[in-house]
Amino acid sequence: MEDHLTVLPEFKVKIAIDTQVLAYLLDNTYPQLTQFFQCLFDCPFAEIVVSRFTTFEFIGVRKLEHYLRAIHAKTNENGGIMGFSSVLKYKNDWSAPELPYQDVINDIKQKVEEDLRKVNDDFGIIYSDGIHDDLWGPHQDLVLSSKISKEDSLVLLSNILTPEGSKEDYIIFLTNDDQFYRASCTDLKMDEVDQVFTKHRLNRPQILKLAKVLCPINKKSIDLLKGRETEYEIKSFCKNFILENIRVKNSELLLGKVMSCPAKMKGLLLCFHLLKDHLNDNLYISVVSKDLEFIYNHPVKLSGFHNIAAIQNYPYVPDEEETSRNISVRFTDEEGNSLPDELYTQATTNGNLIFLHPHLFLV
Repeated sequence: MEDHLTVLPEFKVKIAIDTQVLAYLLDNTYPQLTQFFQCLFDCPFAEIVVSRFTTFEFIGVRKLEHYLRAIHAKTNENGGIMGFSSVLKYKNDWSAPELPYQDVINDIKQKVEEDLRKVNDDFGIIYSDGIHDDLWGPHQDLVLSSKISKEDSLVLLSNILTPEGSKEDYIIFLTNDDQFYRASCTDLKMDEVDQVFTKHRLNRPQILKLAKVLCPINKKSIDLLKGRETEYEIKSFCKNFILENIRVKNSELLLGKVMSCPAKMKGLLLCFHLLKDHLNDNLYISVVSKDLEFIYNHPVKLSGFHNIAAIQNYPYVPDEEETSRNISVRFTDEEGNSLPDELYTQATTNGNLIFLHPHLFLV
């Protein structure tokens, strides 16, 4: 069994981003967006991923960005004014008269490599290989069945399909591309888009715009481009955003929410409000703290549940009374001893979420 404090993959929320968002983070274009991603980076329950195709695009974008900046700097250095029309005319063949590209090749190469290192170090962004044979069928169908461009299709699908042949069951995709978002998620989306995902047995990603990042349960949103929230408010929203997505991702495993136990039973019981529509006996569980600072995978099966009195018949089905969902169970180690005080206190904090252990709930 995994270490009892290991964050299992099922409890990690994957957030994929497009090329434009990478550039925003690197240049700190939108400080609130940077703060949000810093929170994601700091949270052990979140994972920021970028497909290899997105990386390819990013390298091209940064190459051009640094070339234009070099032209601007060279012009200023010579006391002149940058000729924007000239730059726009010659940028595609990298031969602007103000500064030929070959004169700055090594400097730009170094800057782009530093950009890639920085987004990895500062935000923990994981570059994954995502262009492989299994990608081309869905890619072709999605391009031909929608208004989504071939580039956007590759960026999206390469984050869902891995080279090992596995498919991401739950992934969030953040973008600032309005045309892509409208073609994927709004009333302008063609029905054929859904049919492509069904045909290839792919789960649709949760596509969100930076201007309206939405929590899936309470429906609260935040504008990471023009919003005015404080750093504290952004961090609070970010944690709730992750926690709600963990709940949605693991809805079939969500067992209950921790409640306070009677003081005289402290150290002995785990008390919780049952959220499932039934309760079985002999369960392995994982507890995720409400502040996303802690996880505990209990190494012992829980058995002998109580609702006021001992539950005799399983599966136990609560009735319409809310009190019928108030459950307690002995919470001890393998030898039947109380857990260490700090561990018990962390695991039984009021409001923590209890899940069936994703690898052992059928054992």
